[in-house]
Amino acid sequence: MSTARNASPLAQPGDPRADGGDEQLAALTELVVHSLCERNPGFREFLERNDGAQVTRLIADVLRTGRPLPATVRAVRLATATDLHLVAAALGDCLVSLPDEAPGLLIPGALAEGEEGRARLKGILRHRAAAVGHAVPPQDAAASVRAASRLLDLAARCDGPAAGVAFVDDHLSSLLLLQDESLTRTLIARRLRPLAGLSPERCARLEATLLAWLGGMGAPEVAKALSIHPQTVRYRMRQLEKLFGARLRDPRTRFEIELALRGRRLMAGAHRRRTAASRRPRPSRLRQPVPRP
Repeated sequence: MSTARNASPLAQPGDPRADGGDEQLAALTELVVHSLCERNPGFREFLERNDGAQVTRLIADVLRTGRPLPATVRAVRLATATDLHLVAAALGDCLVSLPDEAPGLLIPGALAEGEEGRARLKGILRHRAAAVGHAVPPQDAAASVRAASRLLDLAARCDGPAAGVAFVDDHLSSLLLLQDESLTRTLIARRLRPLAGLSPERCARLEATLLAWLGGMGAPEVAKALSIHPQTVRYRMRQLEKLFGARLRDPRTRFEIELALRGRRLMAGAHRRRTAASRRPRPSRLRQPVPRP
């Protein structure tokens, strides 16, 4: 996220705003950049990987105009870079990714706050597959970029009328569970081992019942949620008691079993979406007829 897009343009050499204080401004800008690098090693890496001059000019503009940096920022990751700068112009203040980077923007966190902010952002990103990261202090922007990128990857969406905007704030627990799929698989193998020898159909029924029960539901509520008879719920719970034994009475183990069940469901859903996206036919490019002389 490197190219600056601001409501007021950055001052260029020769601009009257820059006359008379260029040396002091340059020294102060260098001091700010040095301080940011010292406080956050990730900022130094960001400058080395991207166009540091653009970021430096943005800092200088903030110092010159007195307009403060936002208290928080959010990353916006897009599936494609189509008309990216038009999106940036509609949003106003933001940083735009470079052409060789994954398409995205860095926006003030307040732009996506509340229902009104979300509605405006969804309107600007209409018909685009996008993921909006969580609000973080500017020095932690990389964390918001990672979360938005991960959410976009899990959604496996493409641009078009059916595309939509997903918000990291709505999927925090899912992203935490899928942050390290290897650890999640290990947890699943460890905590759901009693179900390993069952048929897929029976396993799915017992998992759904156990997950609802671990969520604090009684037999009538589980029956209503799963559209089955309460007596069926009690029968399945007796089966689960035989399979898991005392583990269902230990709070920590119950918590890990619930995490494993949710992790398995999330990973299966992500796999289905990726498979569907890979099979989705790409839009064909119609050849234009060549006019005859």
